[in-house]
Amino acid sequence: MRIYPFLLLLIFIGSNAQQPTLKKVAGAKQAVFSFIFDDLNTTDSLVKSVFDEFGFQPSFAITTKKLNPKTAPLYKSYAEEGISILSHSHTHPKMNNSSDIDRETVLMELKDSKERIENYGIPVRGFVTPNSYMRPEFLSLLDTEYDYAFTNNHNDLYDISVDKKQLARYGIESNISTSDHSIEKIVSRIDQAITNKELLVLYGHALPSTYLDDLGKPRVTANDLRAILKYLKSKVINGECIVLTSDLAIQEYYR
Repeated sequence: MRIYPFLLLLIFIGSNAQQPTLKKVAGAKQAVFSFIFDDLNTTDSLVKSVFDEFGFQPSFAITTKKLNPKTAPLYKSYAEEGISILSHSHTHPKMNNSSDIDRETVLMELKDSKERIENYGIPVRGFVTPNSYMRPEFLSLLDTEYDYAFTNNHNDLYDISVDKKQLARYGIESNISTSDHSIEKIVSRIDQAITNKELLVLYGHALPSTYLDDLGKPRVTANDLRAILKYLKSKVINGECIVLTSDLAIQEYYR
């Protein structure tokens, strides 16, 4: 019996139509860590030098009211080395209550800060919300300006189920012991992220920290940061995780 080509085509289409379409969701291969230091502080060069000791790179979230022809060249040089520079708004307003700030003001802060950084030849892909949290009704304003954002709309998750514009961070200052500067809690959180293959972005501000411990001294010192990085370095050497700038961390974790 002769089978015409168009009949073969129909048989092929029919047999494939009966097969279910499987959607595969990829999971992270390993934990990814990153560090962001907020605000644009005079101690950012010290932060950079501590990271240099371990072969890592930090990232910096800039409040652009502090960015000017005198301060910008340093961050441009950092960007040229591959360090991520993020926007942290222009005037650092709280964005956690829609009765205190409107959409137009939030949008202006998002656009203006990014434009000011880019005017100095510094690329900007990420945003950090002042005071950590952005109201959900403002999230859509990020779409045209940023590839990713830390807005703390994450439901206590640090994995690929979290939208890239609803990410959260883990505070160094708020999780270090205020009595003896123990990093035990931070080490435990790092271990958890490694076990769960999470994206964990740690953050701080000035170094030494302007947030004070129980004795009225800085909560985080350069040696505290060194201790955290030393622990992470051992995990990187063991192949348990990687440490990247924020741009690369998001790219790697969500690829």
